[in-house]
Amino acid sequence: MSAMEKKTTIKLNLNSLAVILYTSDLIPTKEGPLTNDEWYAIEKRIKDTGRDDVSSLIGMNREALMLLLDIDNMLIDKIVARSTLLADMIHSLHNLENEGIHVTTKYEDNYPSELYCLNNRMPLILYYVGNMDLIKDNNVSVVGPHVNNRTLNFATKSVINKVLEEERTLITCGIKGIDEYATRSILKMGGSVIMFVADHMLDKIRLNKRYLRDGHMLILCAVDPYAYFDVTNSLDRNIYVCGLSKEQFIIATNVNSGAVWFTSVQNLHYHWTTPLVVDASPYYNGNLRLIEMGAIRVSKDDLASPLDIEHIIMKNRIVNEEDDTEIDQMTIFEFIEE
Repeated sequence: MSAMEKKTTIKLNLNSLAVILYTSDLIPTKEGPLTNDEWYAIEKRIKDTGRDDVSSLIGMNREALMLLLDIDNMLIDKIVARSTLLADMIHSLHNLENEGIHVTTKYEDNYPSELYCLNNRMPLILYYVGNMDLIKDNNVSVVGPHVNNRTLNFATKSVINKVLEEERTLITCGIKGIDEYATRSILKMGGSVIMFVADHMLDKIRLNKRYLRDGHMLILCAVDPYAYFDVTNSLDRNIYVCGLSKEQFIIATNVNSGAVWFTSVQNLHYHWTTPLVVDASPYYNGNLRLIEMGAIRVSKDDLASPLDIEHIIMKNRIVNEEDDTEIDQMTIFEFIEE
């Protein structure tokens, strides 16, 4: 029986139940969830008291919370309000179970350790369907425009061939354009895909039942699986894809053109993954700019050569190090909020 066909009960430790109760958007309520920053501040407060169990929050009254955490009243109000939603949370988790969707959190053993590189930006909660064993430390992601053409498709297919040759798993965002082309191509060729989505998770599951069933696919989501598109969730998802990737191939982007450009610049600053810019088309000025900023150029000849991805990186890093172009790094990141 496949992973998708198994009927299992969602099993989570108490810390996981606490983080879902207080921070998830899964529960239908007007009581807003705590942000990641608020949760990490509370987690630190609890550790400072000598405890290592965030589940101790559940059931605490206002006075106990104020005594233990010594935080402002507005945050106390949020915790108290969310504490009343335990039954609603259990109901929501059962609904997910009926849809075949599993849950993990940063407090579970099966949470992907590859995401730890994101530090406080790592997702606290992950919803998933499919083969979790596909998450490894050598996964490769591919990103590009929402529209594609023959030139970009050729470059994408060349990257996919390398991924298949090295028996690696491809990570995509489950959106139109390059992502969709890459996903369909590698699955048709017998490869495996991790699709990290930011919205419409249930629709993606229905469209990919075959590949989920045969173990060639994993679909992840860090927000309510019933959620619609949201720009913030989309940008966060792109960061999570970087965290799961050993290398990321950027097929094409333009300067200040949107999510791919913005995430690529952030990645150059924070070093979540190794950025590889494909020399696919002269019509995308973002590719050249990213290379000037420190990303590694990958040519069509590199992708057609017998070199594996690691050796392509080594080859082109040497070239970049010999280039004496000076770049004012402060001008690159001055618009990024720390």
